[in-house]
Amino acid sequence: MKLQDTHKLMCKAVLLAKSLEGSWSARMKMALNNVYIDHYLSQPMTREIVEKLLLKGMSFRRIKKHYKVGMDEISSLLAK
Repeated sequence: MKLQDTHKLMCKAVLLAKSLEGSWSARMKMALNNVYIDHYLSQPMTREIVEKLLLKGMSFRRIKKHYKVGMDEISSLLAK
């Protein structure tokens, strides 16, 4: 990821965090997770992307629905 990409993601996260309520650090953490998930979902499905999405807390079901693949395909991708 380039510096410009990181800057754009942070700008999106700050705007999203401002629209939420509660503690700033909690809002910013939730906003960054959402922005990173959206960024990863815009890329083609690879093993690294699926692992990053799972680390960010995204479920297998949501990954399956977004990429329109079955659980076997995701499992076989992670097993390699």
